[in-house]
Amino acid sequence: MKGKKPKYINSSAELVEAELARFLIEQRILGNTDSTQGFLAAVSGGSDSMALLAAHYSLYQADSRVRLCAAHLLHHPDSVEAHRRAEFVRHFCAEFNIPLVVKELISRALVGESPEAWMRRERYAFLQATALEQNCAWIVTAHHRDDQAETVLQRVVAGTGLHGLAAIKARRGTILRPLLGLEKKDLLNYCIDHRIPFADDPTNDDLRRTRNSIRHVVLPLLEKELNPKVRTALYRLGRWASEADELIEAQAAECLGKAVRIFQKGEIVLDIDAILPYFNVIRKTTLRNAICRVAGSEVQLQGHDLDRLADLMLFGRTGTGLEYPGRIRVLKHRRELIITCGSHQEVLYKLTPGSNQELPGLRMQAIWSACPSPPYHSGDTTSADLALGDFAGDLVLRNAQEGDHFFPLGAPGPKRLFRFLRDRNVPRWHKSRTLVLELNQEIIWVVKQRISQKVRVDGPENGNWRLCLRPMKSSGETKDGIVANDRKK
Repeated sequence: MKGKKPKYINSSAELVEAELARFLIEQRILGNTDSTQGFLAAVSGGSDSMALLAAHYSLYQADSRVRLCAAHLLHHPDSVEAHRRAEFVRHFCAEFNIPLVVKELISRALVGESPEAWMRRERYAFLQATALEQNCAWIVTAHHRDDQAETVLQRVVAGTGLHGLAAIKARRGTILRPLLGLEKKDLLNYCIDHRIPFADDPTNDDLRRTRNSIRHVVLPLLEKELNPKVRTALYRLGRWASEADELIEAQAAECLGKAVRIFQKGEIVLDIDAILPYFNVIRKTTLRNAICRVAGSEVQLQGHDLDRLADLMLFGRTGTGLEYPGRIRVLKHRRELIITCGSHQEVLYKLTPGSNQELPGLRMQAIWSACPSPPYHSGDTTSADLALGDFAGDLVLRNAQEGDHFFPLGAPGPKRLFRFLRDRNVPRWHKSRTLVLELNQEIIWVVKQRISQKVRVDGPENGNWRLCLRPMKSSGETKDGIVANDRKK
C-alpha cells in the first residue's frame, strides 16, 4: 500500500535519487521489465542509510514496479542508545508505511574473529534471511565513496591481494550498493536539505576500532600531508581493481572447471597440471575460489596466503599441506591438491552393479558401465574396473576405518589399509576421509588409490564392470563451472 508522501522528501531528480535510478537501470534491474521488484533496504538509522531509504521511498512513490521493505539489526542489545536508534527507525518506517523487520544481535564472535568481522557476517546473514522472508529479490546498502576509500586503504595495510583491492563491489549476487559513486557529504547534504532525520551510531567515533582510526585519523593526515584527493585516488584504485578482477574471475572459473577431479561435500580435489598453463594470478585466484567453494562462504585470504598456496602447488612435497581457520586444510598429493573443510561425515551407501544412483551426502553419482575395454582402470582415479563375476552379496561404499585390511593390486598379500595409505603419503588426518568399496565386508577398491588384487580385470569377460564416481550435476555447479574430469592418469 502506498503511504503518504513525506513532507521532507522531494521526489524531483535530486543527486541521490538520480544516482539510485541510474544504477538500477544500468544494472538492468528495472529497465524495460514490467514485473514488480522487491527491495530490502539495510537501515542503521545513520545519515547514509536514511538517505538511501528516503531516495528509495521516492522511487517507490514514482514507480509502481518497486516494492520497498527495510531491515534493522540491533548490534548492541544492552545499549540504551542502540534501542533508541531502533525505535527511531521503527517510527520513521511506520509513518510512511514501509514494512520493517528488526532483530537483536545475540550470537557471539567465532574464535579469532574480530568484532567488525563478526558483526558484518551476522548483518549479511540477517539481511539474506529477511529478504527471503519478505520475498525481496534485492538487498540494498548505503555504502559510498568514502567507505570504498577506507576499505581499500585498510586492505592495503593488511597486505591484501588484487581481489581484496577490488574491495566493495557495486553488485554482488543479490546485494546492491547503488550509491557507491557518491561521497559521504552528498548523502549528508541530502538528509539536511530534505529534513530527513537520522541518528548516527556513537561507536563510529571509537578510535580503538581500525576502521574508525582510518576514517578519523589516517585519511585526514594523508589528505593534509600527501594528497588532498587521496579518497578519490583510493576509490579509483578500487574501481580499477574491480574491473581487472572481473576478467581474472572469468579466467579462474574456466581454470577451476578444468582442474576439478572430484567435488564432494567438504572436499575438492584439483589437478595441478590443469592449473599450470594459466598465468600466476589466475592460479592463485583458482585456489582461493576452490577453498571458498569447499567452505561454503567467502574465506578471507591475504596476499601472503595466496603466495604460500602457489608455492605448495609448485614446490611442495607429497604429504605436505597448509591449514587455515575454519578447519580448512590444503594437502598436496602427487599431482593433486586436496582441499577439505571441517570434520568428515560418515558415508555408507549400498550399490548395485548396473544401477546408477546419486550419493547426495557426497554430492556425487555412481555410474556403472558393463564390459569395459582396455586400458583397464586400476582405481587410482575416481574410476575403477572391477571383475565382480556372478555378483552376489552386499556392495558398500563407506569411509576407511582403523583396523581395515586390503590386498592391493600387484602386492604379495594383504596389509593394513592405514599402513597402505601411509606408504602412499596420505596424511593421518585424511585417512579416515578416504572412501573404500567393499564386497561382502572385504575391501575391493580404495578410491583414488588402488583396486584389490582379487577383482583384477584380466580380459573382456562377463561380470566385469567399470564404476565411476562423478560430481552430481546441478544448476548451481554447472553455473559456477564445476565440471569433473574423469580421466585416467
